[in-house]
Amino acid sequence: MSGQASLFDEEPRYCIDTNVIVSFLRQTEDEYYGSDVFAPQWQYIEQLIDARAIVAPLQVERELAKWAKTIAELREWLRKRRHMFRDVVSDTQLALAKKIVNQYPIYGETDNYLGDLEVITLAGALGIAVISLEGEKENAGKRRPKIPNICREFGIDCVSVSGFLRREGFGQAEGR
Repeated sequence: MSGQASLFDEEPRYCIDTNVIVSFLRQTEDEYYGSDVFAPQWQYIEQLIDARAIVAPLQVERELAKWAKTIAELREWLRKRRHMFRDVVSDTQLALAKKIVNQYPIYGETDNYLGDLEVITLAGALGIAVISLEGEKENAGKRRPKIPNICREFGIDCVSVSGFLRREGFGQAEGR
């Protein structure tokens, strides 16, 4: 599929966090998923990315570009999927970012949290779910907020990779 929109493209349904892509492509012993072990799941995610049902903010692309220095196949993977990355889409996204930063200043203080903020706000502005490997953490606090906690607080749907695959009916259909 080319980088241009197609008549058969889907509306975005998910906004994916950097950690999910890195986990699949890094293929080290300390990762949750590896595309070599979880090939059908990764192929399914890639199909949804190529159909534009999974998107990510530009900051995720920037974060992945840094990972491309240590993950050989990531540079080519990114080149083929530039269409998935979105800039700030609306005043709604900016207003949500402002609310989050006002309550959790760390999001405005460090680049380490900028990707998380953009994932959350893109999903919130589009009314779609976040896919992240981060787990909800009780008492995460203002200094180390977690994506699922912020999503819950601001009414944004958030799922783990397993939750996403279950929601999509992955494994229930023949051939998957």
